[in-house]
Amino acid sequence: MLEEALSLIEEQGNASFTLREVARRIGVSHAAPYRHFADKRALMTELAVQASAALGARISAALEGAGGDLRARFLAAGFAYVAFALEHPAPFHVMYSGEVDVDDPRVTAATAQNLGVLLGFIEEAQRAGAFPPGDPRALAVPIWAMHHGLATLAASGALAKAGPAALRDLVDDAHARLLDGLLLAAPGPSRV
Repeated sequence: MLEEALSLIEEQGNASFTLREVARRIGVSHAAPYRHFADKRALMTELAVQASAALGARISAALEGAGGDLRARFLAAGFAYVAFALEHPAPFHVMYSGEVDVDDPRVTAATAQNLGVLLGFIEEAQRAGAFPPGDPRALAVPIWAMHHGLATLAASGALAKAGPAALRDLVDDAHARLLDGLLLAAPGPSRV
């Protein structure tokens, strides 16, 4: 059911399907989905939880794989967000759908875990003296907005002319400019 719901979202570009349509496409009775999900909102919520976990794992792996360099880690995490949106457009769309129960404890936990990864990165940069001190949440908003904005533009096809290699350069350049704006002025001519 979950896979078919994602297929419908990919085909239609939105979540306008019904559980009855999902049941018909997978060849079960129209009542069968209700044995697993109370309603469409519950199905969408499950999809959002799974997508959020997958995105968080992708970003965490990118941060870890980039080594200890702050800039490399920031760019890797930003591109991981964008790449997830390109490779998994339906799950990405579902995570931010109005049909998800944002008060569901699993959604709240998944969101908090992903925000925790970002806040952890910011706190690390603050301890290193690269980011200004203060509430890391104040820095999380512009970073998340940049990640999400670029991902949404890429997933919508607005950046399609760039091609894969040029897209990586474009995303890295945008994230580097944001990072440069967030960094504290370092003594001497070089910055992180």
